[in-house]
Order: sequence, then C-alpha cells, then structure tokens
Amino acid sequence: MSEQLAASTVRPPSFRELGLEEIADSLEVHREETDPPATPQYDCPDLRDLLLVAERQPGSVSLIDTTRHERLGRIENVGRAPHSIVFHRSLADTDSEASAYVQSRQGWVSKLDLSSGDLVRRVRAGTSGRAIAISADSNYLLAGYYNPNHAVVLDAETLEPLHRLPAHAVDPDGQSIASRICTVRDVPGERCFLVVLKDAGRVWFVDYDDPSFPIVDEVPVGRTLHDGVYGPDERYCYLASQGDECLYVLDVRERAVVDRVPTAGPPHPTPGAIDEYRGLGFTGTVMSDAITAWDLKARDPVADIEVPGHGMFCNSHPDSDYVWGDVIFDDTDRDNEGVIYAIDPDDLVVSTVIDTTEWAPGRSLHPEFTRDGGHVYVSCWDAGKLLVFDSSTGALTAEIDGLETPTGTFLGDRATEP
Repeated sequence: MSEQLAASTVRPPSFRELGLEEIADSLEVHREETDPPATPQYDCPDLRDLLLVAERQPGSVSLIDTTRHERLGRIENVGRAPHSIVFHRSLADTDSEASAYVQSRQGWVSKLDLSSGDLVRRVRAGTSGRAIAISADSNYLLAGYYNPNHAVVLDAETLEPLHRLPAHAVDPDGQSIASRICTVRDVPGERCFLVVLKDAGRVWFVDYDDPSFPIVDEVPVGRTLHDGVYGPDERYCYLASQGDECLYVLDVRERAVVDRVPTAGPPHPTPGAIDEYRGLGFTGTVMSDAITAWDLKARDPVADIEVPGHGMFCNSHPDSDYVWGDVIFDDTDRDNEGVIYAIDPDDLVVSTVIDTTEWAPGRSLHPEFTRDGGHVYVSCWDAGKLLVFDSSTGALTAEIDGLETPTGTFLGDRATEP
C-alpha cells in the first residue's frame, strides 16, 4: 500500500482537455425530474441514519439502515470505484430532496434518490475523479479531478455543467504547472468552495454567489497536498501536506495559512477525528505506525500514538469515548490487514485491538460511527460484508452480508458537514 502512496505523489500527465459541451453530452437521465415522485422503497424513518457504502468493483452503492443494522438495497451504475459521497443539506426532511451525490474514480458524478433507491441521473466530467462538494444552499456541486486537471461546477438539480476551472498554478518551486485536484469543500459562512491543488500546493476560494464562479483568492500552502478537516468552529481547516509531513492550518476567514502541525508521517486526517471536549485532533499517518494527536488551541503535536500498523482512516464521535482507526495501508509482513483498533483519548494509547479476520478474512477499513455514536461500522473489503461493533466495548454487534468490495462508508448525518 505504501507503494501506492509513493506513486500518488508523482504527478501523472493530464491527457486532454474536456470542455463543458463534451461533459454535457455525457449526461444520462435515468428518471426525469418531471416524473411523479417515486414511491419510497425503504422503511428508514430518518435518512440521517442511512449509511451509504461504496462498492468499489461493481461501481455501486449499498444502503444500510444503521438503527436496525440491516442492508436495504443497492443502487447500481454509479461508475467504477465510487470514491466520495455528499448529501443534500435538507436530508433531515425526508419529504424533500432526499438526494445524495457520488463521485467515482472513473469520473462519473451520480445523483441518487435515497427515498426510492433510484439512480436519477449521472454525468462524466473527467476520467479520474477524486472529490465532490455541495454548496451550503445545495444549489451547486463542485467535482474535482486528477484527469483532466480541472474542477467542474454542476447544477445540483440537473447535473448540468456550468463552469470549468482548469487547474494551473505556480508550485512551491516557482514552476508554472498543471495540477491534480485532490480535495474540494464548502467554506462555512463564506459562500465559497475551497479547491485544493495537490501538485501546485495551493488552495483556491471559488465564489458561488457569482454566476461566473470566479477564483476570488489563492493561497500558497505546501507540498503534495491531499485532504483536510475543519476544526470545531469551522474557521480553521487542517490541510494535509504529504510532501512536508504536516498539517497546515488554514484560516478560511482570513484566507491565510497561520500555522503548521508536524506529523509522524504523511498525514491523512479524513474522515475526521476532532475531539472538541478534549481540545484534540487526530490524524492517520499513512507510512508509519502512528496516529498523531495535536492540541487544537496551541496547534502543537502532543503525541505520536503507536498503533498496530500503517493506517489511513481514523474517526471519532462527540458521544463516544474512543477514536477508531484502521491499518489498511500496511504493507509489512505482520499479517495484520484485518486489524482495527480504538484509542483512549485521555491516555493517548491504543486500548483495544480487534482482528476482524475472525469473522471476515482479508482487509478491513474505514470505521464510521452511527449517528448516536453507539456503534462503529467497518468495511470488510475482501469478504464483502460489514461488521458492526459497540463503540465503547469493542464487542461485535452485527454482521451484514451481501456486499461486494465495500470500501468507504458515508452516513446521512454528514449532510450538515461543510
């Protein structure tokens, strides 16, 4: 797995441009917006409790009711290797706009109706997709691509392409280069998208209140950027620099880098382990046996916590006493591909280690909490199942079969996240 990371830091060529007209020609309408609303298919009273599971190989998404630990169904044809999922902001209102949007590595952006379980429409705005964001008003999507090197603004209702942002900027060495887009986010309270240019080491602020979607600010950050998480007040975004092995602290109000937090290795902070009560953040470091914990106020590392292997994802919940993580990036001979673990944030040590191969042979990854924080879902990539654990005791609560190459898991409650 670490070889994959090393390869990801090398900028591949962007083979050709892709214009708005060609993107628009790829639009597929699977259900007309003028059709009568589809009959709700699933008995899930609150869609914030609905878990969407990316199924890498078939290019599908499975739907899970996390209150009953039950698989409800599958939505197919979203593009191979679905990578990122965002939700319409009004998801809590199950009578209106029960939509989710999927960005696949194959480049397709798909609109899903979560109430009926339908694929509504999809469009292909590139051939190597990585990121997707939804505006605060749910009017716009921004899709980010490795190939072509661009980001594309889409109408969230119709998926019509509205604007294209070719990613070209000056890198930390002063070279003018094309760059992959690795992360896009909404900027809380600013009516802007945040666009992270991986190779150029910069971020753009794109104004979506202006129909021309201008880049209104550009901030140099660091080398080989990747992902990022917001702190509790959503003013500071902690951006991963895998080249500089640190988190850069971006003040999104002042639009400036104000600090840096050294990490034990190339950081991977998403999906997000921010403990507001203790004032701590936690990030995976993908080529070391450590989770770096840092003080959110002082912006200093407080511990490099020894963990069972090279991980990628760590997660927390305000109503859980533990930070959960995986070792999916481990490429040693330790035979620990199915290990997950929980960190005690008071003692800053691993308190629980679970070998999921007892129930599901092969790799396990991406712990995701239920909305109440009582359980953690873990994807078993090779075994094609989900394991559900009590988030406090680590006891196995449920096994959910019938999936194919499950990877990322995305809870509907994320609709409130920027």
